This record gives sequence, C-alpha cells and structure tokens, in this order.
Amino acid sequence: MMRNSGITGKTGHEEKWFSRGHLKADLKKQSVKGGISTVSGQVITLFFTIGSTAVMARLLAPEDFGLVVMVTAFTGFISAFKDLGLSAAVIQREVITQSQVSVLFWLNIIISFFMALVVALSAPLLVYLYAEEKVFNITLVFAIGIFISGFSLQHNALMKRQMKFKNLAINYILCSGISVLTGIFLAYKGYGYWAVVISTVLTPVLSTISLWFICDWRPLFVFKFSESRPFLKFGLNITGFDLINYFSRNADNMLIGKYLGTGALGLYSKAYQLLLLPITQLRDPLNAVALPALSSLQAEKEKFRQYYSNYIFLLSFFSMPLVLFLAIFSDELILIVLGDKWISASYIFKLLAITSFIQPVASTRGAVMISTGNTKRYLIWGFANAIFVILGFIIGIYWGIPGVAISYAIVNYLLLLPSLYYSFKDSVITVGLFFRMIRYPLIISILSGLAMFGFRQYFVYLPVLNLFFIGLLFSVIIYLSLWCLPKSGREKLRQVYMMRQVFMKKQEKLP
Repeated sequence: MMRNSGITGKTGHEEKWFSRGHLKADLKKQSVKGGISTVSGQVITLFFTIGSTAVMARLLAPEDFGLVVMVTAFTGFISAFKDLGLSAAVIQREVITQSQVSVLFWLNIIISFFMALVVALSAPLLVYLYAEEKVFNITLVFAIGIFISGFSLQHNALMKRQMKFKNLAINYILCSGISVLTGIFLAYKGYGYWAVVISTVLTPVLSTISLWFICDWRPLFVFKFSESRPFLKFGLNITGFDLINYFSRNADNMLIGKYLGTGALGLYSKAYQLLLLPITQLRDPLNAVALPALSSLQAEKEKFRQYYSNYIFLLSFFSMPLVLFLAIFSDELILIVLGDKWISASYIFKLLAITSFIQPVASTRGAVMISTGNTKRYLIWGFANAIFVILGFIIGIYWGIPGVAISYAIVNYLLLLPSLYYSFKDSVITVGLFFRMIRYPLIISILSGLAMFGFRQYFVYLPVLNLFFIGLLFSVIIYLSLWCLPKSGREKLRQVYMMRQVFMKKQEKLP
C-alpha cells in the first residue's frame, strides 16, 4: 500500500523526491555518509584534475590558459542567472510539490536559453575589450554549454534535497574523468587552448546527460508560473549575491587580463586554481551536505546550533593545516604539478594562501543565512563585501599581481568580524561560538606550520618530489601529535574518529 504523503495526488514514485521526513530520523548518519561520499568523489576528481593540470601545463603555454580565463571571467558571471537560486530554494523549502518543481524546471530552461544568447552576443564585445580575436569562438562554445547545463538544475537539486550524495559523487567522478582525458588528448594533439575549452565545457554537458539517468524524476508540462513566486523571492536574493560575489571574485582576473596581459593572467589564475583545488574538494562537499541538513533543522534551534558547531569544526580542522602546508611547500608543488616554466607562480600562490587560510570557515556564514531563510541579508552582505573587494583590487593593481593578492587578504581580514556579527544576527549562532569552534584548529595549525617551515628549511637539499611527500608525512604527524597533547584536543580527535565509525556501520535501507 502506498504511504500517505500528505500532499494530494502525490504518488509513491514522486514522494521519494519531495518528502524528506525520513532523513530526520538519523540526520547524523545521513550527513556523515553523504559527506564522506562527496569528499571521496572530490578527492578522486582532485587527482584527475592535478594529473591533467600537470600534463597540460607542460603541453600548453600560460597564454593558452589566460585566453580561457578571459572568457570564463565573463561567462561565469552571466551563467549564474540560469538558476536564479531556485535550486537552493528547492533544497531549503520544507514542503514542495511535483507541479512546483516542474514549473521551476521550465523556468530554468527559459532562463538558460536567454543567458546563452546573451553570452553568444557578447563575443564581439569581449574581442574588443581584450583586443584578442580568439576569444570570439571560445565564447560561443561556452554559450552552448550554459544552455545544455540548464536541463539538469532541478534534478541536481532534488538529489541534494534527498542527500543522495553517493550517486552525485559517482556521476561527478565519471564526467570529470572523461573530460580530463579528452583535454589531455587534445592538448597532446596540438589543439592548444581548445583543449582547455573543451575539457571545461564537457564536464557540465556530460553531467546533465547522466543526471537524467540517475534521477528518474521527470517534469510535467506545467506552466503555472504563479507557483514559482515563493521560490523566486527566495532565490533572487541568492542569485543577486552569487552575481555580485562572482563579479567581485573575478574582478582581479579582468583587471590583470586588461592591464598585465594573458601571460600574467595565466600565471595568476593557475596559481589560484592550484591553491583552490584541494581546498574546494574539502569545503564544497561539506557545504553541500550542510545546507540541506541545516535547512531540515531550522525549526529545532539547539540541534541547528550543534550541527553547525560540528560542521565548522570539521572544516577548520582539515582546511587550516592544509592551506599552511600548501603555502610552505608551494615551490615544490608548482614544480611537481606545473613544471619549471611556472615557478614564478609560487610567490603568488603564497600570497593568495593568506586569504585562503580563513576563507573556508568564514564562508559558512552563508550557509547559516540561507538555511534560515535570511536571503535578503545574504544579498546585502554580498553587495557590501563586493564594494570593498573590488576597491581593493583597483588599488592593488598598481603594484601588479602581488598588490592584487595582498589587497584581497587585507579586505577579507578587516571585514571578518563585522561580517560575522551581521550574518549571525537573530540566529542561534554567535560570533563567540564561531571563534570557539575554530580556536584549536587555528592555534594548532599555526604551531604545526612553524614546524613544517623549519623542516623544509633544514631538508631543502632533498629532491623536490621527496621533500614534498616526506614533508606531507611529517606535517600530518606533527599536526595530529599536537592535537594529542591537551585532553580537550584528544576528545576532539575522538569525535572525528567517531564520525568514521558511524559511516562504517551497516545502514538499513530507508523506507
């Protein structure tokens, strides 16, 4: 007999995509299971990406990467419109229906079409802006990718709403793997910047196709756009933030490309990409799991507070020592992954790491505002942050790439405290809780960082590959050893280990 979903006309097939009451029965297990599945997928993809970067950086010139960044700095900004925050609205909303999600699906298709059209029509403008004819055809290819990716936005949102992160991780691994191999093959065959273009566009296209197979939800031919109003009201604020944030985060690329050229942009973007690769593989999975989990707990304040505490602790526990290790051993990392001709990117890498040390944990303020429905506040914060970041880039460009990276760090640290007070206002999360949760990871990371620095200075004569991997092993041992010294540190380590145990237990099938 079919269970009563509480929504008239909902079939058992539809219920599995819309109802999430079963997730609350054991949210901890679902979160840990989803988090580890997603992290595992990201780690595998990280090796794909690093491998392809190492190969393509040796087959291509910095100018090839710079050409693509010139286009993606613009197309990424425009393509953010295709979702309008509707995916986040579907994840956050407590009750949804087949009709509502169907309407959102068709709305995404319409928006994606017009965004792709805008991107295509902007090709001549980008040629004029950069005085580079090659960006014309690159822009057209990215426009096609933007339109196709719009067909899977709601499928992806429903998968996340149901916390089916294992399926999403497998899909991501397969699509990324195919794209990486394709890019390497094209680079080897001498296609130059087109290897980067095709590899970049192919991932979302393949993901769209495969999502239709792993998510068997299908939209109805419903066009009652009045049903989308609550979602649009919620999502437009998120979209506004994403657009403003994207523009502010890519203003550095635009300024460097305009005033310093493709070579400088290639070095800067590749250093930034290499730094973010391992960080995003850690941060994005945790964020992806945290948003639906926190959204389902928004009415249970104490559980919400506890979940956020664990979430930000885990993020700081892993991200802070990782950033310090990458910064200290950046010379070796650049030489191993990119090669000798990219070694000048190491200094840029170190400067960007200053911001990346605090940025992953600071970004959790967004999850708090979105999951509690405070998207208007989220938009206002994004606008204020963008003003300061862009002003910092404009001032910093006078000192070249180092000036841009240093200005970014200064702005982020100056705004940290006021941004936390504003973001957590009227919520169960406090600024004091934020700093209590990251206190030990921050202190222990800095202490282990000093030990890493001393180790590298003493053994700098070792071959590059040996120094990097022995340094990694040393860093892990020192970091964990420092955690074992205080009793409270040992208790925190036990909590991290318990999460592994929860995941390893056999899970009963959900109804």
